[in-house]
Order: sequence, then structure tokens, then C-alpha cells
Amino acid sequence: RDEIPTPGVYAVREAKDPKGLEKVLDALMDREPNPQHVAVEAIKRGSRELLDHLITKKVVDVNERFVNSEGQETTLAREALGAGKYDIVKYLIENGAAVEGLANESALSTGILGGCFQGRRAVLHMGRVIKAGASVNAPMGTLSPLAAAVRAVHEGANPKDIKGIIDSLVQQGANIGSMDEQGNPALHLALVNASSRKIAKVLIKAGANTEQLDSHGRTPLHVAAAVGDGAQFKVIAKASPDQCFSSHSYTGDTPLHEALASRAVTEKSFLKMLKEIKCQVSPECFL
Repeated sequence: RDEIPTPGVYAVREAKDPKGLEKVLDALMDREPNPQHVAVEAIKRGSRELLDHLITKKVVDVNERFVNSEGQETTLAREALGAGKYDIVKYLIENGAAVEGLANESALSTGILGGCFQGRRAVLHMGRVIKAGASVNAPMGTLSPLAAAVRAVHEGANPKDIKGIIDSLVQQGANIGSMDEQGNPALHLALVNASSRKIAKVLIKAGANTEQLDSHGRTPLHVAAAVGDGAQFKVIAKASPDQCFSSHSYTGDTPLHEALASRAVTEKSFLKMLKEIKCQVSPECFL
């Protein structure tokens, strides 16, 4: 938020009921250095009526690009998606807003992380945004919707909602091996955090490649071994060919090296991992 808000931003932010602010804002707009910021504040307050007034008065256009108070290029749709205001997203789409258009950011990723698609209608709401032009994939080097879905679970989203979102994304053509900004595939991200490990099963069931490498050259088995998750290790071990166990990361480590070096792996859990793959262990696994 602005360190020192302008009168228009302050009025919307602090009003007990923003519905009665139209006349106040009409008087202030000529003096507002960034009137678009007032529209963003209306979005954050969830006031569709006030946003509609500002658009009708041509204070801001539904497809206008501008720089927000954090210095990021944005649009009204992007702000609404990021604020989790689906009703406003729907209003903007109905009034001709494009949901994509920012080169460094996926509309769906923004909406998923912003909490725009929640509850029983999560998939339906996301579907409407996709129908309006949102892509289920994202350019390399940006956060993909699938990776955003996993990250959302890390941040407290309901795993049940996210499962439905992942299933829908895959059905509509999302790349199951898509990554985050750092080159980490969705499956690797799901394995790292205890809250999202059930999502890993969803991704594997949907066809995630259990031999895919992350930005460090690690397979999903490397990650499962490093976090000491015996259950996931077993699942991935069954889905992986023999050579996966002796695969080396870019630093030269096999999955068993990762397990031995990890503080999260107890002696008991390590022995359990060995038991799971006893028929597939070779000297190369430790070299």
C-alpha cells in the first residue's frame, strides 16, 4: 500500500461503506495523481458499484495498463484476481476486460494464489476465466498455474479445492511438467512441503513424469528421499524405472545420498527406504 495515501485512496480505504463515495470521488479525481490506484482500492474493498462508477466516469478503462503502488505493471483484472475478488473479475470480463496480457505473469496463477477460486464453485469460476482467455500454461521462467496450485496449498489453501483445480487444469491441457519461476516442477514442489504431499499423488496419477529434473538436476525421488517421506518414496519408487535410483543430480548425488545427508531422515526411515527398493539397489546408488 501507499506509504502516504492520496485523498481518493484514503477515502475508499477508510470508508465504512464505500457505496456512498461517488460524489466525494468525483470532486477529488481531478487532483488524483494516479486515479487508477483509487480503482484498485475499490477492488480490494470488493466494491463493484464503486468500480463501475469509476469506469463509467472514464477514470480508468477496463483494459488499461498502469503501474500500481508497488511499482508493478498491472491491470484491473490482474488486481481483482490477485485480491481474490471473483465477483469483480466476473464483472470486468462481462465488460470486455482481457484477463491475460502481462508478459511476466499468468492470470490463472495470480487468481489461484490470490484465492479467487475457492469452495464448491472453484472449478466453475476458474473455467469462466479460462473461457475469457486465460491460458492453462505459462511461459518458461514464470509461475505456471499448476505450480501456483501447489504453492497455494503451502500458503494454506484447501487441498480439496486445489485437487479439483489441478484435475481441471490437466483436463484442459495444462503441461503436467510445468514449473515455477526457478525451474522447479509442480511435482517436486508438492513433495517438499508436508501440507502438499497428497497433491503429489494427484499429480502422479495425472501423469507427472517421475524422472523429470528440477533446476538442480534432481528427480522427484531425490526430493522424496531428502524430506524423509517414506510413503511418497514408495509411490515414486514403484513408478520409476531401475535407473532412477542411481541417477545423479548436478552436484553428483543419488537419491540415497540425499537421504543420508538430510537431517529430516532418521535411521529408521532410511532403512525403510532401502527395504522399499531392495531389489533395485546397486553399487551405483552410493557412488
